[in-house]
This record gives sequence, C-alpha cells and structure tokens, in this order.
Amino acid sequence: MPQMLSELPDGILDAQANQLHQFVNDLTLVQLKGHIKRPIFISILQHGNETTGWDALRVFLKQHLPKLPRTLIVLFGNVQAAKNNVRQLEEGVDFNRCWPGIKPKHHPVAKKMAEITRFVQQQAPLASVDIHNNTGRNPHYAGVNAIKKEHINLASLFSQTIIHITSPDGIQSGAFAEFCPAITIECGMSGTADGIEQTITFLENLCQLTDLNRIPGVREHQEVMNIFAVVKLKKEITIGIHGETTEPVDFEIPDDLDYHNFHQLDAGTQFGRLHSDQTPMPLIVTDAMDHDITAQYFRIDDQQLRLNQSVMPAMITLSPEAIRLDCLCYLMRPLNQH
Repeated sequence: MPQMLSELPDGILDAQANQLHQFVNDLTLVQLKGHIKRPIFISILQHGNETTGWDALRVFLKQHLPKLPRTLIVLFGNVQAAKNNVRQLEEGVDFNRCWPGIKPKHHPVAKKMAEITRFVQQQAPLASVDIHNNTGRNPHYAGVNAIKKEHINLASLFSQTIIHITSPDGIQSGAFAEFCPAITIECGMSGTADGIEQTITFLENLCQLTDLNRIPGVREHQEVMNIFAVVKLKKEITIGIHGETTEPVDFEIPDDLDYHNFHQLDAGTQFGRLHSDQTPMPLIVTDAMDHDITAQYFRIDDQQLRLNQSVMPAMITLSPEAIRLDCLCYLMRPLNQH
C-alpha cells in the first residue's frame, strides 16, 4: 500500500507545489478526520505543473483545520514532477493514464494506483474530485465519466460547462466513477487567481453536502458536451508556435489557436501551416473506438491545414511539450447530437 498519513506533515501548508517533495512522496495519501465522517476524495498534482489543486486546497485547509467540516482523503500525485514544474518526469509515466481501466496496466505506478483505488472504494466516499489545469485558454469546466444524476450534479457544483469524457483509458475519474460520483475539474491555467478562488468555493460547498441527488441552485437538466475524438501530432512531425519557433519545423500553429476552445468553428478554419508542400498530414484524429477519422475533419490546402467541417475543439494547447506527450486538442459536440 502507498504511504498513508493520518495528519499533514508540519509546515506543509506553507509550502509551494515545487516544495512538496520535502514533505511527502509521490502517491501519498493523507486521511484528515472531519465532522461528517463519510469522506470526499481529492486528487492533486497528478501532473506536476498543474498547481491549482494544491494552491486551493492549502487555503481551504488553513481556514478549516483542525476542525474540518468533513473527512477528506487527499492524494498527493507526482510531487517529483512538481519539484521541476513539469507535467511528468522525462523517464516517467503520465500518472493520469495509470488508473484501473479497460486495458491492463503493469507499470509499478499503475499497481499503486490499483491499491489506492481498492482502499478508497472501501471507504465509500461521497464523491471523488481530481483537480487539473489546462495549458491553453479554456473556460473552467468539469468532466464526468458517467451520465448519471449524481455525477452531473457534482460537476454542476463547479461549473455549468460539463464534458462527458470516455477516453483516454486509465484516468482517475474513470476508475472511481465505477463506485462513486467522480469528476475532473479543469481550473484554467496554473496559478490564476480566478481558478484558485473557484476551486476553494467549490470545496466549501461540496464539504457541506450529504446528498448529491439534489443540490440547491443546480438546474434539473444540464447540457453536457461529449468528447468524441482526440487530435494528436504524428510522432515523426516536428511542431512549433508561430512567432516563437526559431528553427524550421514541419508544422507551425498560430499563437492564438487556443482562443478557439469551446467555440463552434466553420469549415475552412485554419489550424496551422506546413513547412512545405511535401509535408504530409501532421495530425491524426481518432474516435472512441480508435478509428482514424482524420480525413473527415482536416485537409491540406496550399500548405495550410484547415478544418473539413464545422466542429467545436476543446483543450487546444500551445505547449509543444504537452502536444507531444498528450495531444493537440479534442473534438466535441452536444451529448444528444450524433
């Protein structure tokens, strides 16, 4: 079983995210007793450069310790990556792809994740919240893995913008959605005050609840968007950002591409420029069944990469590192639209 603490180490609430390695190891659980015994699980720093979870949680804990309104189980994720302010260590794995899912996972990190999942399931949590940031401009939103009332109500407590997530495999909220309402909250870019404040308010409200079937102020019927495809960079393609790239690259994207997030785009919208007319299609688009649907959504037109049809992107990032490690963006549509 990964390290389990019953109280926070002295001084940790004064530490920044990049200092947490001095107090806890990767994948350390801390169970903090509160007035309401049924716990809430909170996961932070699965990606080391996504710090809003810790920034908000430490403010919340400073305000409420030693008398917490309810029991919390806190998971400190990749604190070694946080030490270096990177998503994951160069030789390491993406922590939020290692949780129990459809495909078997044999990495030592995945084995710890399975143990954590079994332990938390035994605690019968009211809810699970995994706190993240984006590397591009996005509204604050919540992701659900199950279209169930309690899950959507929980998401609505954070934001009216809700996305149904069916991939990738091995994410924390997907694993925990099997036994409790579980969401991922995306709090904008790391370190922004509005993301931290919204997360603190969300935690304040959530910790007072005992029933997620009915939440005061939450509408009965919420619109949920569905992510139906992921847009990835082909491994052999080099990428850069217009105005920032000094060396020639195969594919260059505009420096304001992330302004398109959560907007319905017209066919013909430019997504980038190719280095030459010999450069092949730089992206691959796959659906939930891993089918290649690139030709449906992108075309090359005189060295310009353009949309083939109207679509709404989400989570476009301008970080070449994040694009290589994960993806350029996702494509989505209303859940009831096929």
